[in-house]
Amino acid sequence: MLRLAAKLVAFFWRRADVPAEEAGPELAEGDTKLKTVQGVVTRYCGDYGMIDDLIYFSNDVVAGKVLLNVGQEVIAVVEENKVSNGLKAIRVEAVFDRWEDDSKKSSKGLADSGTRLLIGCVTSLMGGAGYINQTTYFPLESVCEGFQPCKGDWVEAEYWIRPGTWSSEAVTVKPLRYKRVDKVCISSLCGRNGVIDDSIFFTLESLKPLVDASQRAPGAAEAPHRPSERTHWQSEASRELSILGESADDVCGTLLLKNKGDVEVTRMTNFGTLKEGGSKNMVVWIENKGDVPQHLVSCRLAGWDKTKQFSVHMPGEDPTGPTSSAVSVPEKGKEFSDGTMSSLSSCRKSQPCQTLEGSLGRSREGAPGDCTREGGSGEEEAGLSRQAPDPNRPIPPGGKTSVVITCNAKNSGRCRELLLLCFSDFIIGRYLDTNVVSGEEALIGVREPFSWKKSKSSQVSAPTKTTVVVTTQKRNSRRQLPSFLPQYPIPDRLKKCVEQKIDILTFQPLLAELLNMSNYKEKFSTLLWLEEIHAETELKEYNMSGVTLKRNGDLLVLEVPGLAESRPSLYAGDKLILKTQEYNGHVIEYIGYVIEIHEEEVTLKLNPEFEQAYNFEPMDVEFTYNRTTSRRCHFALEQVIHLGVKVLFPEEIILQSPQVTGNWSHIQNTKNEGQSTTKKNRRTGKDQTKHAGKERHASAKDVLGMAAFAAEHSELGANEAQSVKARDKGFFNPMLNENQKLAVKRILSGDCRPLPYILFGPPGTGKTVTIIEAVLQVYCALPDSRILVCAPSNSAADLVCLRLHESQVLRPGAMVRVNATCRFEETIIDAVKPYCRDGEDIWKASRFRVIITTCSSAGLFYQIGVRVGHFTHVFVDEAGQASEPECLIPLGLISDVNGQIVLAGDPMQLGPVIKSRLAMAYGLNVSMLERLMSRPAYLRDENAFGACGAYNPLLVTKLVKNYRSHSALLALPSRLFYHKELEVCADPKVVTSLLGWEKLPRKGFPLIFHGVRGSEAREGRSPSWFNPAEAVQVMRYCCLLSRSLSSQVSANDIGVITPYRKQVEKIKILLRTVDLTDVKVGSVEEFQGQEYLVVIISTVRSNENRFEDDRFFLGFLSNSKRFTVAITRPKALLIVLGNPYVLVRDPCFGALLEYSVTNGVYTGCNLPPELQSLQSCD
Repeated sequence: MLRLAAKLVAFFWRRADVPAEEAGPELAEGDTKLKTVQGVVTRYCGDYGMIDDLIYFSNDVVAGKVLLNVGQEVIAVVEENKVSNGLKAIRVEAVFDRWEDDSKKSSKGLADSGTRLLIGCVTSLMGGAGYINQTTYFPLESVCEGFQPCKGDWVEAEYWIRPGTWSSEAVTVKPLRYKRVDKVCISSLCGRNGVIDDSIFFTLESLKPLVDASQRAPGAAEAPHRPSERTHWQSEASRELSILGESADDVCGTLLLKNKGDVEVTRMTNFGTLKEGGSKNMVVWIENKGDVPQHLVSCRLAGWDKTKQFSVHMPGEDPTGPTSSAVSVPEKGKEFSDGTMSSLSSCRKSQPCQTLEGSLGRSREGAPGDCTREGGSGEEEAGLSRQAPDPNRPIPPGGKTSVVITCNAKNSGRCRELLLLCFSDFIIGRYLDTNVVSGEEALIGVREPFSWKKSKSSQVSAPTKTTVVVTTQKRNSRRQLPSFLPQYPIPDRLKKCVEQKIDILTFQPLLAELLNMSNYKEKFSTLLWLEEIHAETELKEYNMSGVTLKRNGDLLVLEVPGLAESRPSLYAGDKLILKTQEYNGHVIEYIGYVIEIHEEEVTLKLNPEFEQAYNFEPMDVEFTYNRTTSRRCHFALEQVIHLGVKVLFPEEIILQSPQVTGNWSHIQNTKNEGQSTTKKNRRTGKDQTKHAGKERHASAKDVLGMAAFAAEHSELGANEAQSVKARDKGFFNPMLNENQKLAVKRILSGDCRPLPYILFGPPGTGKTVTIIEAVLQVYCALPDSRILVCAPSNSAADLVCLRLHESQVLRPGAMVRVNATCRFEETIIDAVKPYCRDGEDIWKASRFRVIITTCSSAGLFYQIGVRVGHFTHVFVDEAGQASEPECLIPLGLISDVNGQIVLAGDPMQLGPVIKSRLAMAYGLNVSMLERLMSRPAYLRDENAFGACGAYNPLLVTKLVKNYRSHSALLALPSRLFYHKELEVCADPKVVTSLLGWEKLPRKGFPLIFHGVRGSEAREGRSPSWFNPAEAVQVMRYCCLLSRSLSSQVSANDIGVITPYRKQVEKIKILLRTVDLTDVKVGSVEEFQGQEYLVVIISTVRSNENRFEDDRFFLGFLSNSKRFTVAITRPKALLIVLGNPYVLVRDPCFGALLEYSVTNGVYTGCNLPPELQSLQSCD
């Protein structure tokens, strides 16, 4: 009663005493009055709510359909009824305190006109507008003067939320950082992309007109910052370099194909689809519809098709005779052929289109005899297939003549050649097209039409259900662990925001800010939730209905199309729900758990009674998302706050006393420096460069001493060499190079702890070997150390455990391998299994000095109460593949005072697997390793640290000696991603073993780029792509390599990388037919950290249609980190199969194409116009 009375008093008091500035103007409207009031939501039930327990509102009057919560501050237009004196809101708008300053309460309007700062990446451009982070719209008029944004540019924008749509819109956009460089040279130019001074990426669209952008052209450029994997900056080129505005290729091509001089030539010159080995003739008619005779001087082919599948001859002639010889590129020095061929490429460079015909006319005048065949040898040398009609027999007015084109199908895929009909005063061209299919393609053709049906989520009625759970097995039956992990449920508002496609910034404006200590937890929590929402939504799309299960003994097996390609993504231990068909409004649900996954088959553990009684009835299947890793990430975000700015956002370096006081001269020097520094608690924020300079000279001197010591140590007796005490003065691995030894000594010394120490390991440089040595040294030199070694994946963690086992220093009593609860013993290699037994008991495992596990499974220690400071050293191998929250799980267990963090990885290789586009846009795909290396303390600085590998040696060691690949294979990735610093140190006998292979286009250069213009396809319910022509070519190369007489390669030494699971399946089918099942075929992710003597890459995608965003059809290929991994796997030979017309649009593959063409190792289909000039100049 008292509460009801209080509401009644408050109602009349509010009606009488509403302040003028709060109530706003009154508007009379019939029997009602409208007032603007500000209040708080006190009740909200989804469809309706109350403001201040006085004002009723329904959900449909909330502006922008914003999701309100109790306690939300709102501004409302209120309607007061004169008769009933009731208050009802006719419009409600939410007010977000974090956006507004203290003066917001005095605002009289409903719209929030304040702007906020957004740091983000331009994700798309279309017409006169674009998007930042995929959600924030900006018109080009809002871009600052002189800046032309490109996709990938990082920008700083001011944005506001438009009340009508509740979407964010930028009002000003400017580059986040930029610099001006003068007198630059274009290092390379491939297609529409180029590089300035080997460091600034630019596109031809960014260049101003009137200046020729040929190679080595000097100029100036303004480059905004772009975190490109290829280079550090992107040229706006506004950008003061340029080319002709209109595409010369298009202009010349159109002009060449036009009929001229009243002569009409057959336009239909497509041979269609031919079987490999087949042949087809086509007659091309030439009709003179003019009033004067026309002289057809010659017919020739331009030589685009290097496989020589087309030939030209006159009617009645034998197409196999000498007059129809194979076509190839004309040699230089032939007047007529040079005039024809070079003009086609030079037209694209600088000459106007008329030069093409002019040059031909001049060549005819100077050397008329070239138009006829002389002895058959001249044309054979020139490589042209030409027929010269008698000039004395012109085509009369109204007359006709013809030539016959023969296509001998040799190479699979689409092919195009150019036919040139040379008249006295002009040239008419015609494209000759064909598509060649091989017999093997029939084995892997489309079996059933593609039909990807998404599940319908709408339900007419919710039937009653009975749930049956597994009674004999629980998911964590192996371990009875207390669960200290909170649930961290996804906020309903965020979920509705994503489902209704409301701008995410309306829920969490902090996403627009740069990551800092104050927003660290909130920002990453939101990103983790976004990834979870996407995963749950994605899983719902893969729900299946009416499927039958197969039996495997006493267990049931479910076939899941697309599972092998992580569509959906399932793991052992995940929960599934099987539903019976509805009967009389009732269904029975059976809860099952995944116990084994093999390709696309899932073995389930269900209720035993159901397993026995199941009689192949159709079932509906619902997939559920396993939130364990996500919950551990949320928990870690709370735990690592104690690490603070000094670890998460390091800016200054505080030198510590060294951890090791051994006999190494380096460590003694470090100790002295550390002691003298720590007495004064010296902070070296700005003067760290000077201090690092002193360290630099000492390090160079000490390395020589250590090398001599290692040589001496290697001569010790076998027994003494295995002694741990004897190891105190040397390295366990005497083969370490200087940079590896330096990294180990820095880790041992721990001068800058707890700041993370980064071991930057490009491909094949021995990163894991260095980590193994560091772990062993810490274990032996620091008896009180407790070491946690983590990696993002089980395979990477197993590799570390295996290498430590092979060192014969650590035994099962000293080291333990902790596996996830859901991991099965069959997936563990035999050498690692002895270390896993003690890992079953987490309490017991926590007392071991060396613990190896995955980043996620490190969260098991949280569940038994292990907290901050338990571990003295945390090593994270392959840290570039872990998301930052995932990396924080092990870091939350280290001491924030004296703990040593070591992150090893390569930010240029595969990063975290993030599927939510929103989470990616706001930075969840950036690993902690990559983020730290972009901070000032970790940045590359050649001026300050030129003698130390360009990085501060106290914080970063970059390994540069590559022990894997041939120099020709290493040159391109070294130039694109590693500042040309990688050094070839591989075994010459291995990397040169295939230089004499008979199929190499250029002997001594172990690279082949085989152009295949095949067709991409999908089949059945699988969304994965495959390319039959490429699959056949892969099989043929494997056969050639394994059965070569001069350079035979074992099938175990061949690896085939392709980004699509369906292509993997098709290639395996073909390899089985030729008994080459030992060839490893898999995705890029499966090859991370591995190496093979020969690697064959099938890129699959072959859609040549243009899209606004090239990444739409490039798919996985547009990821430069995947590119880096793929091309750095081979030791002695790399073969790339792909469609050059598609791949040239990607900067990385475009650079590989350019590299291949200029080095004469390109073969296969004709090249796109962007690259033909490189080939003709070769």
